[in-house]
Amino acid sequence: MRKIFEFFYTLYFLIGAFVYIVIYGAIVLFVGFVIGLFNKEVSRKFVVKQIEIFGRMTFKLLGIKVHVFGKKPKIDENYIVVSNHQSALDIPLIIGFVEPVAFIAKKELGKVPGINWFLKYLRSVLIDRGNVRKTAMSLKEVIRKLNEGVHFVLFPEGTRSFDGKVLDFKNRSLEIAYKYKIKILPISIWGAHKVLRKKSLFIKRHPIYIKIHDLVDPNIFDSEKVLREYVKSVVSKGVEDFERGIWDEKGDN
Repeated sequence: MRKIFEFFYTLYFLIGAFVYIVIYGAIVLFVGFVIGLFNKEVSRKFVVKQIEIFGRMTFKLLGIKVHVFGKKPKIDENYIVVSNHQSALDIPLIIGFVEPVAFIAKKELGKVPGINWFLKYLRSVLIDRGNVRKTAMSLKEVIRKLNEGVHFVLFPEGTRSFDGKVLDFKNRSLEIAYKYKIKILPISIWGAHKVLRKKSLFIKRHPIYIKIHDLVDPNIFDSEKVLREYVKSVVSKGVEDFERGIWDEKGDN
């Protein structure tokens, strides 16, 4: 009986996602296009706001409670969001409840109708990992956009965690932040892996917890490795506290 419920629950989500992304998304993009004829920046802000709303609606439509602890910083400086990676749902989770950030994504996503336009409005950068020269050019574009104030998100583990525990951060995964002295906003996610597990197609109902930590300044670290290990310890501590049911403030959603 539980498997049958999960099947229809997942089907409901897929149908809802199709309607929201393809149909409603097309309307948003059309309105954004019309606004862009008069003011491109207002157009971008309108579409990005709708993407942020979509991130939140993903979990409301699923009936999943998202508890957010901490507040994103109110500063003019740029920063990179660094999070652990538990599920494919981490992306709408961060967009909706932390920040509508840009992504460093595979070039294949740029060919998906609808998704490619949303990536464009978020000012994401697409990377051809099989081409060293183009990858280098893409990284330069990331740096340029960071200097322009675009917030990016990084998942330094490089893959999703099956059991929710934080995996080792890949070597040099925070090199851009360290080299260009861009502050890091660590994020701890717990529970997303129970909603949609790695290598699973079925969605389950389970609450999700997010901890927004204090900004980390790369200037106070002697190397990228030390910075990376520190940020991992911050993210891991948040995940471990959630796993044990420990938090020191009320979460909102």
